[in-house]
Amino acid sequence: MVTREPYLMPDSERIVLEALRTVLPEHRCAVYLPTDWQLALRKTGGLVIARRVGGVMKDKRFIDEGMFVVQTYATSRADASLLARRARAGLVRLTFEQWGNAEGHLSRFREATGPFMTTDPMTEAQTGFYRFSGNYMIATRPR
Repeated sequence: MVTREPYLMPDSERIVLEALRTVLPEHRCAVYLPTDWQLALRKTGGLVIARRVGGVMKDKRFIDEGMFVVQTYATSRADASLLARRARAGLVRLTFEQWGNAEGHLSRFREATGPFMTTDPMTEAQTGFYRFSGNYMIATRPR
């Protein structure tokens, strides 16, 4: 018989990524920008990158609150903005619904910074590509 470690929190990055894939099935969602990002972006019309960048265990047995950066890429500013807002809205809705997977459930959503257009040397060097970023505190809990 396998017993679950009582203080083992679920993989919140996996939960958030699968939640995004649920609400944005037509787009490629990943933790890191794929090496073929330009091709993937043209094929799907948008990319969503969601990565945990920090956070804390809020309750030693039930709640883990992660800080997530969610970035969206598209070939127009309007499309990147819409994709970012759809990603945010989907996470809010699924959190409200307490959506879950085999790892655990979404529990709470709090916005640190809403979607905003951002650039870096990579995106500045590529004309016709736009990126929006948002930072969210997303709490998860075990199954």
